[in-house]
Amino acid sequence: MNTKESYQLGGQSLLLGDSLKLLPEINEKFDACITDPPYNISGYDNKKTIGWLKSSPYWKEKKGFNKIDAEWDKFSDVEYLSFTEKWLELVCDKIKPNGNILIFGTYHNIYKMGYLLEQMGKKIMNSIVWYKRNAFPNITNRMLCESTEHIVWAVNNDKKKATNWTFNYNLLKELNGGKQMRNVWDIPMTPTSERKMGKHPSQKSMEVIKRLVLGFTNEGDHILDPFMGSGTVPLVCLNEGRKTLCIEKEKEYFDLTKRRLIEEKRNTKMGDYE
Repeated sequence: MNTKESYQLGGQSLLLGDSLKLLPEINEKFDACITDPPYNISGYDNKKTIGWLKSSPYWKEKKGFNKIDAEWDKFSDVEYLSFTEKWLELVCDKIKPNGNILIFGTYHNIYKMGYLLEQMGKKIMNSIVWYKRNAFPNITNRMLCESTEHIVWAVNNDKKKATNWTFNYNLLKELNGGKQMRNVWDIPMTPTSERKMGKHPSQKSMEVIKRLVLGFTNEGDHILDPFMGSGTVPLVCLNEGRKTLCIEKEKEYFDLTKRRLIEEKRNTKMGDYE
């Protein structure tokens, strides 16, 4: 397999490499996909430099402003659309019929992904809105404060054939204090305690991932995450009795995930760890 490195712990398999190259080499079919792809916040055509951020260290040094600006997140508009279409096609090929596909995004990319999934004939079930009440304020005073991320929930089948997808209604209702779970999730941004092993600029809260794992997969399921990042998906699955195969292109975040998994297994006393 065209991978630079691999690692396994507690049913969680990690691969270091490019998803577009590795996914075609994987023969297994997965029960679901939960993933957080690049949003292309760092790239896109005619992107302007943020003058106040470049000229003043105040927002970075004093306020901890951490705008995503990374090579792995930089595409032209045409490149990004092509990249998104390619990985969506590869993921849909690896997910079992009627398996859930849950994808994070913001206004930068969520509409493109929804459009492409529709073009591919997939059944879109819901859009989940993650409301981050403690999101960083908008300091330009020229637009609304961006306080949400979105999750597209699609089923890997067409609208007429889709059936028997996993949705653990009662469990989600229990998590929501006995009330029907709605599609707006009021969950704070990723806390500092979840970043102690290292940081990722788009790291997801364990609470958000836990709802997705418990609500849309079953115990023993095998979940695919082609954009692992800091490894929150395999970390939650380690605790919730699911297996994963996760791919990450950046060595820094691959190593961060390994550290987080080892620490989690040690703290929860799950037995010997590798």
